[in-house]
Amino acid sequence: MISRPLSRRSGKRMSVLAAAVLLALISCHGGMNMIMKDTKPPLTAKKDRALLVIIRTTSFQAGYVVGNYLDGKMIGQTQFKSYFLTEVRPGKHYVVSQADNKDAVRINFEGGRIYFLQQGMYPGWNATSRYSVMTLDDFKIQVQESTYSVYDTQHPGKDMDAKDYKDATDDFDKLSKEDPPRYKEFTGYRGYTAAK
Repeated sequence: MISRPLSRRSGKRMSVLAAAVLLALISCHGGMNMIMKDTKPPLTAKKDRALLVIIRTTSFQAGYVVGNYLDGKMIGQTQFKSYFLTEVRPGKHYVVSQADNKDAVRINFEGGRIYFLQQGMYPGWNATSRYSVMTLDDFKIQVQESTYSVYDTQHPGKDMDAKDYKDATDDFDKLSKEDPPRYKEFTGYRGYTAAK
């Protein structure tokens, strides 16, 4: 029997399906407080709220669940290639991820705007997560192979430990004062008015 290589479209469908199956299997084994959805929502922000989008684009450390927090309150988790949305009141807020490390950023959110944070996973002895700002164009490419989930408010995860939250945000404040240009990607981030 002669095997034919998969077309690009078939290959893409299979990788998205594999991601969804992997996410479903892993989430059944505990640790996830997310519900996978078949339909991806439109990206729109209300006038009196900002919309925060956190997307994990890598398959590295695929099964490792990373918690994401807004001002210490859990807003969602990522693993494999996945993303979720959360509404944010306007003003300065800390977004913190917790893997084997803690990574905090501070953003001045404005109502009616959409903010994209990419959650990277990096090799090493531990599962290390870092945020970076993502452009709208890059999001449109990456979202094609990502699974959309919503935070399960009926079975919520734990909020951050107060000391861990303080340590993470203190680190961001200290480093952003020592090297403002390096952290301007977050402190000066204004997001997008529309996802068109």
